[in-house]
Amino acid sequence: MVVITGDGSFGLGAMEFDTAVRHGVPIVCVIGNDTAWGQVRHGQEAAFGPDRTPGTSLGWRSYEKVVAALGGHGERVDRLDEVGPALKRAFASGLPARVNVPTDPSAVFRGMTAMWPIT
Repeated sequence: MVVITGDGSFGLGAMEFDTAVRHGVPIVCVIGNDTAWGQVRHGQEAAFGPDRTPGTSLGWRSYEKVVAALGGHGERVDRLDEVGPALKRAFASGLPARVNVPTDPSAVFRGMTAMWPIT
């Protein structure tokens, strides 16, 4: 199983990797790391402008190192062609794993916020 999350989501459930390590649950998670609460930021930008996005910056964090420190497998990839091999290594490790992938902070995915009436 692969779970794909954002970096903000990882912050909400990071210590679940401790539980997964203790119980031997070999889940593999990929972070799309845009250094922000991206969905919130893009909604604020659309509604209020680019200079009115309070509380949405997270900054870069090496979340893969957190998972490795807990006893899991963690790695960062910087290019699209590295994702597949990183996933193979993550599955082969047999450990709970996190692959941290920097993403473009300006790329907009507006799942929930797409329904907001923004003019």
